[in-house]
Amino acid sequence: MKRSQRVAEAGIVIMAVAMIFLTGCTTEKEREAARQYREEAEAYMEEEKYEQAQEAMKQALEQTPEDEELLAASEEMNQKINQRIDEINAYNATMEAARQAIEADDAAALDALQESDAGKALVKAAQETGSYIYMPEGGTSGKGIGFYTFNDCDCDQWYYGDYQEGSREGNGIWYYVSSHTEDKSLYKEVYQGSWSGDAPNGTGHQVIALGDTVDTDQDFNVENGLFYGTYDIKDSLEDGTEVTGQYELQKGKYVTISDEELEKNNFVVPAEPHLAIAFLYNEAGEIKSCTMVYAEDATRGVKHFY
Repeated sequence: MKRSQRVAEAGIVIMAVAMIFLTGCTTEKEREAARQYREEAEAYMEEEKYEQAQEAMKQALEQTPEDEELLAASEEMNQKINQRIDEINAYNATMEAARQAIEADDAAALDALQESDAGKALVKAAQETGSYIYMPEGGTSGKGIGFYTFNDCDCDQWYYGDYQEGSREGNGIWYYVSSHTEDKSLYKEVYQGSWSGDAPNGTGHQVIALGDTVDTDQDFNVENGLFYGTYDIKDSLEDGTEVTGQYELQKGKYVTISDEELEKNNFVVPAEPHLAIAFLYNEAGEIKSCTMVYAEDATRGVKHFY
């Protein structure tokens, strides 16, 4: 009787094991492996490593292929990946259009791109981290184009040039353009030159223009985005008198002319905080004019560019 019972019990066990395989039930070990693979997939998604995320989710499903909740999570993940890839392709197309505009020095085309729906979508994407960088050849080093946003000003700006491990290093163009001016004239600031340490360093050329009026178009020595050195002024007064002079920049700030010097040369000292750039002389060496900057801190350079 006992022997028959043991045989019967053994038969029940065998049938139970068979049922496990037939119904697709999984072991605790497989469920734990699936959980770990799923966590890996979610971590890869956070890092935007989509191929690795899909591979990890595939391995999770191999452990528990009948898990409906996991199947639904996998489908949702793939939908998010496809949507994100479409977004990235759109951003990169915008970056490519910006690159072409910068290479052609086409400020109007770049401004139109910024004002487009695609440009506004790029602004929103870049605001999450402060920048969006596109490297056509992939990786983090080489020739690329970056779009940069700032929390303290509405001055979205572009960089096109050399990168080294995600930092601006080598030669590059920094470009700012805006049509949001009083008379809707196009305003642009462009710096082209040397970069190191993710900042302008070395020598570079700056152009500042509003519409057809060019304010600055000259070479500068630059250290961490601030201009240094002594520079010549060539200008003409309203009566046509040609004037010349010099001004000096230290750490991007004009070397101030004292109030005493202003008064001695018959210039009225402004009541507002001010810095004087330079005296302007005529051919006879007489002081004819003085250009004033009414600001507490008239930082001269491209410091606001990065």
